[in-house]
Amino acid sequence: MTMPALKEKFTIEDITLLKEEKKKEVDEQKEVIYDRFHAIFAPLEPANSKAESLMRTFNTGMAVYDGVMLGMKAFKRFKSYFRKKRK
Repeated sequence: MTMPALKEKFTIEDITLLKEEKKKEVDEQKEVIYDRFHAIFAPLEPANSKAESLMRTFNTGMAVYDGVMLGMKAFKRFKSYFRKKRK
């Protein structure tokens, strides 16, 4: 990011150069985000053994259970904020 040294007016060339630099930065960040997304959401490798398959299923089930319980607790807490106070 090379900004012109405190000019009062920008020329078309300055604006074009800045635009190209920012476009390159955005493209680089898009590539990083794309790579991270695919690394996170890549399909799992097939299980090598029956025990590994069972453990993977158990872990998935526990993650779903934890998510549901967290959602229920959050819902109860949010609901209490919007409920009218009874005297």
